[in-house]
Amino acid sequence: MSSVSHTAIIVALIIPIIIGLAYIFANKEKGNLIEYQKSSNYEFAKLSHGLTAYKQFGSKDNTPIIVIHGATLPSEGFISFCEGLGQKGYWVICYDQYGRGFSDRPKIKYDMNLYVAQLNELINYLSIDNAILYGTSMGAPIAVSYSNKYPNLVLAVGLQVPLVHIESTMLSIMKVPYVGNILFRFFGISFIKNRVLEWPSGNESQKVFIERYIKQLTLPGTEQSILSSLRNVGSKDFYPSYLNFSKLNIPVHISYANDDDEIDPASVQRVLEVTPHAESFIFSGGHGGGAKIVPEIINMFIKFLAKNLN
Repeated sequence: MSSVSHTAIIVALIIPIIIGLAYIFANKEKGNLIEYQKSSNYEFAKLSHGLTAYKQFGSKDNTPIIVIHGATLPSEGFISFCEGLGQKGYWVICYDQYGRGFSDRPKIKYDMNLYVAQLNELINYLSIDNAILYGTSMGAPIAVSYSNKYPNLVLAVGLQVPLVHIESTMLSIMKVPYVGNILFRFFGISFIKNRVLEWPSGNESQKVFIERYIKQLTLPGTEQSILSSLRNVGSKDFYPSYLNFSKLNIPVHISYANDDDEIDPASVQRVLEVTPHAESFIFSGGHGGGAKIVPEIINMFIKFLAKNLN
């Protein structure tokens, strides 16, 4: 064997070891989830895969609305929206999906079956017979998938910047075993944190929320849960689910951004084309633009519900 070949073999053996060690030492997860949960003012439901954190607004005597957050922003980011709906005469439940916010982070596959089952168990835990669902971003296909499975339990659906299908080279790479794990650990969480730091933080409450949001991203189990959901939910094509949903004729309101750089507006328009009974609203400001017009979206959704349910 030549010295060149011998050197090549050594290099080929050393490189994976170096990458493996770098992967181990790049783990930034820290903290105690139980203590973090205790620091919240949330309630907790013990479901099949652990604790699900939730918060209630309004009277239990009113019609329930369940708000379903997206891929990374937990329910705490929708508190003003939930409070506003609660003040309009509804019983509103904001909850954290497994792997996010104040909920547990089980070491399981984070796919649509898991999220639909979690939602259904929470609904049963709260003894809810029928509900209105409101899903944002990745929460939208969860709401739609739940409606497809339990159509008789859903009164109406609201969707905001709904995930339909994202064509992304990065998402494709993230699905590759080991390669995706390494890239997400080195760059994924950091990318999410940097995006958060760009949010407006003009008041103290927003600053506190941003700090908590970043903290929950570093809790043990969060990295695995986000990567798993990106692989098993974020990269899927949910157009067939929306197509099935359109045939149920459940009242639906869809709001989306015409300048969204995460959810292609054309994918939402495609859903609207096959859902002629849907009501829609277009805004600007990107994927998170709805957070800037919360009162307007609340009033619009309340009018939609009044027209379709009364």
